[in-house]
Amino acid sequence: MNSKHPSADAATCAAVFVDRDGTLHPDVAYRSSPEALALFPRVAESVARLNQAGLKVVLVTNQSGIARGYFSLKDLEAVHAALTSDLARAGAWLDDVLFCPHHPDDGCRCRKPRPGMIEQAAARHAIDAAGSYVVGDQLCDIELARGVGAKGILVTTGPRADDAPAGRHATRDMADFVAPCFFDAVSWILRDRARSLRPGPPREKAPSAGC
Repeated sequence: MNSKHPSADAATCAAVFVDRDGTLHPDVAYRSSPEALALFPRVAESVARLNQAGLKVVLVTNQSGIARGYFSLKDLEAVHAALTSDLARAGAWLDDVLFCPHHPDDGCRCRKPRPGMIEQAAARHAIDAAGSYVVGDQLCDIELARGVGAKGILVTTGPRADDAPAGRHATRDMADFVAPCFFDAVSWILRDRARSLRPGPPREKAPSAGC
């Protein structure tokens, strides 16, 4: 389990834990270079909306390509530097970058859907995991959300958004919301957050069509 930004906040806060491949940009298997890295439409704008709303934005990504020898830590850092640079051009930022470099067979605590990365971020930034959100394109992201008591939002921009092992509920049924893109996921999060902070019975609004 690794992080890029060692910092801590004094007050408990909510966060949006965001998957990388298939969620923020197209999923290229074992991406080892920032070459041709391109965010999905309106991703940077959406991260900026979360920043402006006072929500922490934390990247949580499984990167077993390191353990498999497909790319190095330096390669991964170059990809993340390109990603943060693209966000910065839109006035957006990530509050932390966490990744699991281990092989799936290693039995580590940080590989999603295990909660290690969220636990580390929660301790470092005083995040209330149960009041937070996880956005991703795979079952492991939704299971991660359930495991820590957060709300899970499935985006269907990834190649495996509907994958689910036999004997489990369909990924879509497990998610608190299914969005066609990251922009709509963020719109739902901001509406849900506003409802939770507003007195009175909650009311659902029609999802935006921002993709």
